Amino acid sequence: MIQKTFPIQLINDKKQRFVLLGQGKNARNYQGHFVNILIVSAILGTSIGFLCGQSFAQTANAPDQPVGVTASAISPTSIIINWSPPQNNGGSPITGYEIDYRVVPNTTYQTLVTLNNVTTYTHTGLITGKTYIYRVSAINIDGTGSPSPDVLATPTSSSAPPQNIAPNPPQNLVASTYSSTQINLSWGAPPSNGGPTVSGYKIDYSLDSGNFTNIVANSGSSFTAYSHTGLQVGHTYSYRVFAINSIGMSNSSNIATTTLTQVLTVPGSPTLSANPSSATSVSLSWTAPANDGGSAITGYKIEYTNGTSAYIVLVANTGNSQTGYIHSGLVTGTSYSYRVTAINSIGAGNPSNVITVQPEDTQTPTVTTIIAVSPTSAQLSWIAPSQTYGQVINGYKIDQVINGNFLPVDQVGSNVGSYTVPNLTTGKTYTFAVTALLSGGSQTNPSPLASVTPTSTSSAPGSTSQPPPTSTPQQNQALPDPPADVNATLISHDTVQISWKLPSNNGKLPVTGFKIESKTGATDTWYIITSNTGVQTSFIKSGLLTGTTYYYRVSSVSSVGTSQPSNQTSVTTQSDSQTPVQSTPPPIQQQSQGVIPVLNTTSTISYQITGGQILGIGVNQGTFSLNISLKSSSPGTLSVQIPRNMVDAKKLDGTDDTYIVTVDKSIAQFTETKTTSYRTLAVSFPANTQYITIYGTTAVPEFPIALIAFVMAFIPVIIFSRRVII
Repeated sequence: MIQKTFPIQLINDKKQRFVLLGQGKNARNYQGHFVNILIVSAILGTSIGFLCGQSFAQTANAPDQPVGVTASAISPTSIIINWSPPQNNGGSPITGYEIDYRVVPNTTYQTLVTLNNVTTYTHTGLITGKTYIYRVSAINIDGTGSPSPDVLATPTSSSAPPQNIAPNPPQNLVASTYSSTQINLSWGAPPSNGGPTVSGYKIDYSLDSGNFTNIVANSGSSFTAYSHTGLQVGHTYSYRVFAINSIGMSNSSNIATTTLTQVLTVPGSPTLSANPSSATSVSLSWTAPANDGGSAITGYKIEYTNGTSAYIVLVANTGNSQTGYIHSGLVTGTSYSYRVTAINSIGAGNPSNVITVQPEDTQTPTVTTIIAVSPTSAQLSWIAPSQTYGQVINGYKIDQVINGNFLPVDQVGSNVGSYTVPNLTTGKTYTFAVTALLSGGSQTNPSPLASVTPTSTSSAPGSTSQPPPTSTPQQNQALPDPPADVNATLISHDTVQISWKLPSNNGKLPVTGFKIESKTGATDTWYIITSNTGVQTSFIKSGLLTGTTYYYRVSSVSSVGTSQPSNQTSVTTQSDSQTPVQSTPPPIQQQSQGVIPVLNTTSTISYQITGGQILGIGVNQGTFSLNISLKSSSPGTLSVQIPRNMVDAKKLDGTDDTYIVTVDKSIAQFTETKTTSYRTLAVSFPANTQYITIYGTTAVPEFPIALIAFVMAFIPVIIFSRRVII
């Protein structure tokens, strides 16, 4: 970050931030500083010439300085120091940190401690009333980087952990290879700093030293582990974790890095289904495990029990990758339980789920498997009904089922037991049924429905590519129940936390997420805030309007579909004028949220907008501003989470200054929440707004090209004051 300060008398007078050159008394001030400006101009001209003659090739390999360093007295004799890893690690992973300190009035630093790869330290045994100054340097294999800016703290007799603050960073993040496609993360919960309890974690990752990308915005849980799946061998993955509480977000944890290598393990567990195929036989079918352990599956072990004995090995090893088997010679009406285990070159994995079934005559075809055999095709296999009451099976009809309607796909002969459906759309779920065509023109009822979703990695069983995700026949499967105990609580004047409990009945398939809907006013239309939160059981929504009643409801989501919504809950924000809230405020016309790249930087910004659409965001280093282009047809609110190391507002003494916000060049009101790493602004805007600009006192230029552009813009910035509206 580059802090831009200028020796002009008016620089800290907020009433004089917008100075027009040559108008009124201010013109005399510029004349008084003209000589200084000429001197600065000469210095800058020389600097530009020097910069143009230099090579900007990076030769140093030590890391940059840590960012977000803070020091806080938490007792009369102790101070806690927190920081985040440097933005550039010098090309090698960070291995540790060095903390130097001095005690006022001493001017010489001494090394306090050299740490491993952690981002917090508590200095104890201090003298009450003394001021301690700290700086932190990052270390990698090539050396120690430059120290951070100084931070200071003074323990007093009343020093204690502060209240209502963002949490400390998570500790001891470790990334370990679990398989050829999965990395497991684990970390320690942050040490308490007196703030509210940690309610979740944000997780970012970087591929091959690239920019960090968010993979979990808020886990919504205090669980300190995560599995990152779907990865590729030969790539290096780096991770960082942030703690979240009701106040805000912590600094980053240490960065954990690992290179994914080929790991051979036993395979995962298949997913088993079983159906009666006759009065004395059962049809088993299963899907291959999602993880083959890095080695092709060579067979399956099949076991069963009739409830009166231990499991009996039916087949020790099928010796092939086929995923179906018919168990014959059984006793009608007796219950049999089955499980299947996958085998590869390393050995046998864990058994599948257990399925219990009774042999009995079937009167419809039994679908044994449905698998995606390519990104655009699926193969359906079935066996004939065992009881047709003397009629002959002349063939089979395959139907696609859409919203309960059976649409013909094709017909095949009586000696055919499988069919490949072509021309499917990748990523779309399809449902099929098979009907037996009987002599005399009659037909059986359709088979139980079976669904499948082709993906970009789908392939036929036994191929060398990753086993395709498949769906099992959906008889005995149902939608989950709605979530329980849905509650909405205001945690600030414009932010609500929606929480709920898992449903008691998940429909026999795991719940994979939750849909959240909202409306303003009891009679307005529901709109979707998010179609799937993931498995977290809480959600935070900011940017609420004052004096408005918001209603919320939550639905459970599984692979079968979305449940009915829960009972609704509501909150009412406080009215600025303390007048009664309108019973039916106007509905929000548009709403979106997410992360958007910021022009002129390599960073992104999280945003949430109602009543409009963001077209682009950019940083102007010359005016220390964040410039947002949007399209709005109705009044709305924009919330942006601005990293302090992108655009910040600081006074000369280092304390926070207020931003200046304009809506289409008119001064606008806003609300703000702060953490050590971010400043989050909520700005209300009228209909047809095109631009929102947020002016600070610091900005991050790109180097080296943007540095020269910044230098060229330096003199006019002096003339037009610290912050200029253009």
